[in-house]
Amino acid sequence: MSARQALLSVLADAASQEERRMKTAVDQLQQWETTPQFNATLQAIIYLKNGIEKYWRKSAKNAIASEEKDIIRSRLLTALDEEQKPLATQNAVLISRIARIDFPLEWPDLLNTILEIVRSSTANESDPRARLVQQRSLYTLHLIVKGLISKTLAAGRKQFQQAAPELFTNVVNIYLRYVDQLFASNSANIESLSGCLETSRMALKCLRRVVVHGFPEFSTCEGPVAFFRMASEHLQKFMVFKGSIPEQCSFLVTAVDSHIKLIGKFFLDLMDAHPRQFILTSGAGDVLRFYWGLLAGGGSEQGPVSSQTTLIQGLLLIKKTLKDPQFNLSEKDPEPVVVQCRHIIENEFMTPETTTNLAEILITKYMRLTQDDLEEWDSNPEGWVLEEEADSWKYQLRDSIYCGIGLGSHDLYGAIDFESWLKGQLSQDVQNADPSYRVIRRRIAWMIGKWVSVNVSKEARPAVYTIMLHLLRPEEHMAVRLAAAQNLMACIDDWDFEPMTFAPFLKQSVQGLRVLIGEVEEPDSRMRILNCMSIIVERMDEHITPYAQQIIELLPPLWLTATNQNLLQSAILVIMTKLVESLKSQSVGLHALVMPLIRLSVDPSQEAHIYLMEDGFELWLATLKTARQCTDELISLVPAAVALLADGLDHLRTMLKILQSYLMLDAARTFQFACAALVNAVASLLGDGLRPEAGVSIMQFMDITALTCPLPSTGELYISSGLLNKVLSVIMAKRETNVVLTQYLGFFARLAVEDSGYVLNVINSSGQQFGQPGLLGMFTELWMEKFDNVSHPKHRKLHAMGLTAMMRTSYPVVLEHLPRLVGIWGDVLNEVNENGTGDSLVYWRETQDDEDDTSEETAEVIRRRELLRRDPVHTTNLAHYIKASIAECERLHGGAETFQRQWLSKVDPLMLEGLTPLLG
Repeated sequence: MSARQALLSVLADAASQEERRMKTAVDQLQQWETTPQFNATLQAIIYLKNGIEKYWRKSAKNAIASEEKDIIRSRLLTALDEEQKPLATQNAVLISRIARIDFPLEWPDLLNTILEIVRSSTANESDPRARLVQQRSLYTLHLIVKGLISKTLAAGRKQFQQAAPELFTNVVNIYLRYVDQLFASNSANIESLSGCLETSRMALKCLRRVVVHGFPEFSTCEGPVAFFRMASEHLQKFMVFKGSIPEQCSFLVTAVDSHIKLIGKFFLDLMDAHPRQFILTSGAGDVLRFYWGLLAGGGSEQGPVSSQTTLIQGLLLIKKTLKDPQFNLSEKDPEPVVVQCRHIIENEFMTPETTTNLAEILITKYMRLTQDDLEEWDSNPEGWVLEEEADSWKYQLRDSIYCGIGLGSHDLYGAIDFESWLKGQLSQDVQNADPSYRVIRRRIAWMIGKWVSVNVSKEARPAVYTIMLHLLRPEEHMAVRLAAAQNLMACIDDWDFEPMTFAPFLKQSVQGLRVLIGEVEEPDSRMRILNCMSIIVERMDEHITPYAQQIIELLPPLWLTATNQNLLQSAILVIMTKLVESLKSQSVGLHALVMPLIRLSVDPSQEAHIYLMEDGFELWLATLKTARQCTDELISLVPAAVALLADGLDHLRTMLKILQSYLMLDAARTFQFACAALVNAVASLLGDGLRPEAGVSIMQFMDITALTCPLPSTGELYISSGLLNKVLSVIMAKRETNVVLTQYLGFFARLAVEDSGYVLNVINSSGQQFGQPGLLGMFTELWMEKFDNVSHPKHRKLHAMGLTAMMRTSYPVVLEHLPRLVGIWGDVLNEVNENGTGDSLVYWRETQDDEDDTSEETAEVIRRRELLRRDPVHTTNLAHYIKASIAECERLHGGAETFQRQWLSKVDPLMLEGLTPLLG
């Protein structure tokens, strides 16, 4: 059986309704994916499209060969007469994906070839097949352009800009050909009109991107400038043309609307990418005035959807003209081009009269609630509120007068006495029970949320809280209560306050929010209420304890209803974390509720873990930091932490923090559960390609490990796992920065202080294993060399103690460095004034980059402090330690006289003389 026949047979099985045959065939196809000529033989558009990212790039594993790629590329452009639109679309997508990778180096003639296909098919448009090829090739060209402009590197952008002029010339000619036919036609031939609209639309989609991304200085390019002015004229013509279309031809209205929107997108894209070029282009004022005219007249288009879309495009264009930072003048050195743009904007468009008219029309016409809005208020208040509070302003025309004042809070705070208004008119308005005032009450809540961060004094806050509590009452309209909850969060989040002073208010807030969350149905509503509660819990801290149970009771049933609602589940995890942090050691009562949530959210086998993992980590850390003892439930999660650490670098720092918390909480039980797996996981992470900051984090973790786990229980694991060999390799390679190297050397210092014989044996064994008998000497020399790169006094003392411990040996290659070590002793002893126990305040003034602020007295802060108190750096008097080490060296070398003759005689006498008083 030939390869083609075998493939056809398997494809037939894959299409079978018999599950066994289908599964076998799919498995076979997956095995063949990496076989040479498979893709060229199959050339199944969807199958090949899905494999582009896996096999097309040269660097990919099992990459498709160059010869096979040539065959595939040549065939793709022969399928532009595909009649089935779904297949034609997939083929176009496939060509664009390959073009993004291969153009121009591997597929240099792509654009010329496809442009020639477009030209030849256009010249023969009376042929139905040619017309099909024309439309398919234009759509393909549009996707190719879309793919090429997505390249982010400068080289890719430059390549596209070089190809843009020819692309523009060819496509603009096609666009004009069909648009001119359209506007000149008096024919009622629906098919002809539809064809013109389809071809011109596809050409316009392509031109929109070519002009925006292909001509960075387009205001000086004759062709693009002419197209800019022409697009403005065509926009008006399309609106007029749409009004002449018979009612029964609604599909033509849709097609014309598409042109109107595309031209609007073209202007918006241009303003986004090149705001200054837009304003400097001849005809820009006409574009802005046209849209302003539409807004002033309320829109002259027929049909609510297109009218609203075009009006919003006009609003956005005017907003960008007024607010774009590229039009901001620098007081020190104003750019001439900015001065020119500002002059055009202020004198040709935004005159004082235009500005006044714009403000009046926006407030009186576009910021008012419609009758439909008010009906939606009563029939679906939750949906109405969520829709308005979502980022839908780009697509919706709505608001009110209060909305304008709220949005302008940062600009109006000097002109409006908001506090007097708050205590007077606004406080009265919220008490008004007239049903029509529900709209006002809701907007007051929203407006207060905008002003609290701008101009509300501490003395006025009780008035704010009183209003918000009134609006949270169960008898209030749902939309009003939701607004109060949302903006109550803004008040609490933005202000610092004394928890006890405002405890009664917060208690009532919690009660009001509890009732509200039981009445709402939408996950987004529940999530926002929970977020408000979370901020209350955070602000109250330990003072939340009397009210915590009210909140806790809500969470289990809420979690049960939140299945597949990941954002709501995430909000539950967040509030649970805040409760644990606030309750501190009392949070042990929550462990039965917390542990299953942590286990679920960090389990990679659970689909939801992608969305919940980060919040699950925060809850896990909070639980560990507040725990007084390591419960069975807590220790049972250790294997999960080790497994996540072993998975790679995605969660490295977080996992190291969690495991470090476990070690400080109960190192013995942690190692009992996962000693070998933990050390092996750390060892697997070390090596080439590790980011410097990751290496530092790992070594900081190993420092805590060495402090909490005695060497007799870990020493063999450090060797068998290869961890120490990897640390040695990193040090001796000297490719890392000095900051990183000194962290790695610090770990050896920590081990040497505990057992220098162990370290000496490890280094010698590694030297023999890798054929480097002089490794111990080279290592010691490098360590001495890097000592001056250690900055913090605590670390300098640790390194000095480690080097001193290494000298308690009879190895000459180590003792040869005694003169340099004497200098280190002098430097370190001069830096600190130790008390009798060796402790010094300077050793405590250190915060590692990956540690949280430890000002709060949590159980873990206490444990860390106790651990530091047991640290040999704090408990050892360095002068005594050095003297004892010298005495040990003398003993090892047959007495003081022999040691003096063999080694101390090589030290500069002046250095020894200066060291004597420091040693006491």
